[in-house]
Amino acid sequence: MKKLSLVAGSLAMALLAGCSTGPMIGGIGGGDSSTDFRADGTSKTEIVVRFNTASVKGLPYKVKKTIKGINASVIEVPSGKTPEQVIADIKAKYSVKYAHNVNRVMMDVYDDPMIKDQYSLNITNALQAWDTQKGDMNTMIAVIDSGVDMTHPDLKDKIVKAYNVFSKDANVKDMNGHGTHCAGIAAAALNGVGTAGVAPNCGIMAVQVLNSQGGGSDQTIADGIVWAADNGAKVMTMSLGLYKRSKVVEDALQYALDKDVVLCASAGNNNAMNDPETAPHLPSTYPGVIEVAATDAKDQKASFSNWGKTVVVAAPGHQILSTVPTYANGTGKTSYSTMSGTSMASPFAAGVAGLIRSQHPEWNREQVRQAMEKAVADLGQPGFDQYFGHGRVDALKAVSL
Repeated sequence: MKKLSLVAGSLAMALLAGCSTGPMIGGIGGGDSSTDFRADGTSKTEIVVRFNTASVKGLPYKVKKTIKGINASVIEVPSGKTPEQVIADIKAKYSVKYAHNVNRVMMDVYDDPMIKDQYSLNITNALQAWDTQKGDMNTMIAVIDSGVDMTHPDLKDKIVKAYNVFSKDANVKDMNGHGTHCAGIAAAALNGVGTAGVAPNCGIMAVQVLNSQGGGSDQTIADGIVWAADNGAKVMTMSLGLYKRSKVVEDALQYALDKDVVLCASAGNNNAMNDPETAPHLPSTYPGVIEVAATDAKDQKASFSNWGKTVVVAAPGHQILSTVPTYANGTGKTSYSTMSGTSMASPFAAGVAGLIRSQHPEWNREQVRQAMEKAVADLGQPGFDQYFGHGRVDALKAVSL
């Protein structure tokens, strides 16, 4: 994927702020075609000069336009000369404040075709956050789930490590689809194909703890959590739930916390109150885990989302478009689908955590958690409440702290 953006030039940068309807092909000069520019984005036919005097006599070059107010002139480079030759000639004969090539500018957009259908990225200001931070492959987000389609165009270059707790190898083929969907929400690539994840440059660690029917056990979950913690996970997302206490899961969670892993987990989909003692939901209600509730496109509580005093943040979880296995539908084609659940909210929050850890690799997990609590849109009652926690995550705020 490419992001079309400013190639070079501080003066051209000032003009980019006003570009809203289409590409500014000629920088400040307005060249007619991409052939007017070199590979590095500098013009072959135009330079911009600001003279130190209001008027210049005897200038042997054609002035195509003058930008009033800053007295900058766009000068045509004559045939047979290079911009650098003209700049050197002008600097030798005239007093100038600056002289440089015109630099190509393009509209600041992303070209993954399905981004326009991902309301979750827009509502959380993720696209603006990417101007500051897109993540880092060394910031591995472990997806503890049903596996991941490692052949998917949006994911195949993102899988850093993989482990299947059942077969004890790296075969994490996802015959359920849930894990692939979660992986795409967290970190699908910006590659000009399909969808994009919240942290598109973060690495994905695929850890299969659920089978093709979406089933597993507390011991398989614990096994996967420990493996991920031992193999360098910086963030972990767990979109699964056990409505009872389990010592083996709790031990595994504490093991990962002690290894400084940021843990995110879905709150559950029963529209019920979670409580760590009277109504536990593991992993989400374990102390230190970031329990994530779900919101919809209108920034309201998703009807199915669990709630309670252990909710830390909320994230989009209703009708979320993301990746699903290319082989599960039998066509072998690139596949995308929408799903709903706090299962979708947890990897979204994990993606935000991935952006923070990439932006501040020196921060420990508690500092990341505190940042996530601050980097929110406050919904519901002012301050903390049991439906949204501290608020709905905001990616731009998260990377701006």
